[in-house]
Amino acid sequence: MESTSNWNIEENPVQQLDALVYEFCIGEPLAIGQRFKALRPVGNGVWELKTADLRLFGWFVQKDCFIVCDCDTTLRVKQMRLYPGYRDQAVRFRERLDLDEPKFIAGDDPNDVVSDCYQP
Repeated sequence: MESTSNWNIEENPVQQLDALVYEFCIGEPLAIGQRFKALRPVGNGVWELKTADLRLFGWFVQKDCFIVCDCDTTLRVKQMRLYPGYRDQAVRFRERLDLDEPKFIAGDDPNDVVSDCYQP
């Protein structure tokens, strides 16, 4: 993983990931479209959590419970157009898991999957 941000910000990718996970786990409100660009549905119940330099792909098995399947750099995902591949990979991985049905929360409204989010 890169040791510096590709976007000329102070936090390196590891620090960005740490901050995102910390804020998510303590229940901080997630600002959609701001610093972390917190949630973006990519289809089939797969969501993308974002930092400036990282993209995390996974799904919500229940409200406020996100399962990360893959993580990659923003530049790589965009340059190589990896969104569909990561989405499909998350779906395949989820289907192989022995989870109670339903295995994920369907829909694309952030309020359906997290308790505290807002659009600034």
